[in-house]
Amino acid sequence: MQPGDHGVINVDRIAAGKYRARTLYRDAQGTRRQLERSASTKARARASLLTHISALQKGGAGDISAQTPLRELAERFLAGKREAGLAPRSIETYRHQIEKIIVPKLGALLVGEATPMRLQAFISSVRKEHGPGAAKGCRSVLSGMMALAVVNDAVRVNPVRGVTPIQRGESRAATDLSRDALVDLLRSVASDSEMGRLDLADLFTFMAYVGCRIGEACGLRWSHVDFDRRLITLGPNVVRVTGQGLFIQDHGKTASSVRTVAVPEEVVALLRRRWEQLPANDHGVVFPSPMGKLRDPSNTSADWRVQRGRLGFPDFRSHAFRKTVATLLNGQGLSDNEIAEYLGHSDVSVTVNTYMSRKTQTKRPAATLSGLFGEESGSSVPRSLPDLKSPDEGGPRGARTHDPRIKSPVLYQLS
Repeated sequence: MQPGDHGVINVDRIAAGKYRARTLYRDAQGTRRQLERSASTKARARASLLTHISALQKGGAGDISAQTPLRELAERFLAGKREAGLAPRSIETYRHQIEKIIVPKLGALLVGEATPMRLQAFISSVRKEHGPGAAKGCRSVLSGMMALAVVNDAVRVNPVRGVTPIQRGESRAATDLSRDALVDLLRSVASDSEMGRLDLADLFTFMAYVGCRIGEACGLRWSHVDFDRRLITLGPNVVRVTGQGLFIQDHGKTASSVRTVAVPEEVVALLRRRWEQLPANDHGVVFPSPMGKLRDPSNTSADWRVQRGRLGFPDFRSHAFRKTVATLLNGQGLSDNEIAEYLGHSDVSVTVNTYMSRKTQTKRPAATLSGLFGEESGSSVPRSLPDLKSPDEGGPRGARTHDPRIKSPVLYQLS
C-alpha cells in the first residue's frame, strides 16, 4: 500500500444492533495501523470508517486531495500568496483572473479531473474570448494552483505542463515618440484647458523627463524631494485593491524600483512651483487628484485616452514616456546599465529588449565603419580594425565612474 491507502474493509456484528468496520491503513509516515469504526448497521459502520479515512488522507495532504474542487484550491492558492507577502496589486490581478474567468468555468471541476485536455480546451476558449493576455494570465494562475496540488500529493504531475504555451498576438507595446513629437505633445497638453483642469500637464512633463511609471509619479511624496541637491526618490506607487481602495505601496514593482535619481533643472523648477502654489494634501503627494486626494493611475490613464485623439496623439499611451526616455537616452550614448538604473529595471535585458526602440535609424554605425575596410598599397587584406571607443569617453562604452547610489544620466533637452 502507498501512504494514504487502505486495505479491504471488513464489517462484523459485535453485539445486538452494533457493527464494527475495520481495515489496515498506511499513514503519511508509512506506518501501517488498524482503523475501526462502529455503528448500528453494517452500512453506517462502513460509511463512518470511510469518512474517517478520508479525513486522515486530507489531513496528511494539507487538506487538499484529488476530490478538492478547483474553487477551493484557488482560495488556498490566494491565501498562500497573501501569507508569502506578495504585492497587493499582484494578488488583485490573480484574484480577478480567478473570480472572473477560472472559477465561473472550472470552479466545480475536481483537482483529479483537471486533465491537460480539459485545461487546454479552457485556455483556448479564454484566448478566443478574452485575448492572449488573459489566456497567458489564466495559464500562469492555473499552473500555480496545480503546483500547490502536486506539493500536497493530490496529483503526481502538474497537468498545466501539457498545455500549449500561449502564442503572442498582435503587439500592444507602447510606441515611443521622437524628441520633436514629444515636445509637440507637451506643448499641446500645457495649452489645453481640459488637460489643465485634469492637472495632467505637469504630470506628463515630469514623466517625460524622469521616465518613471505613472503609479510612481502619482505616489511621489514631498518628503522624497530634495530641492537643494536636485534629487528625488522613486519607487513607492499608488495602487488600488478591492476592499481597501487607493493607497501608497511603499515597496516598488521590483527590487531595484526604489531608487534616488538626479533630475534636471526643469524638473526642479516644476516641483518648486507646485510646492509654492498647490495647497497641502492629506497624503503629502506631489501630484494629487484635482480633488486633493490620491490620484488613481488607472483613472488618469483613462482620462488621457479620452483626450489624446483630440490633441493629435491617438495612439500614445502614458506608459510610452518610459520607452521614449529610454530611446532618447540611448541616442545620446548612455550605456544600457545607466539607462536601466535610471528607469529602475533590475534586468538590463528588459530595458534593451522592451524599452529601447529599434527604429532610431542611427547613422553612427555607418559613420564609424566608413573607411575601415579600404586596401593598403595593393594588399588584398583589409586593414585591422582599431579599438573602437565611445566618442565622449575615450574608453569602452559604459566605463564611466559614478556614484552607484545616485542614477544621474546626461539628460536630453526638450526645449
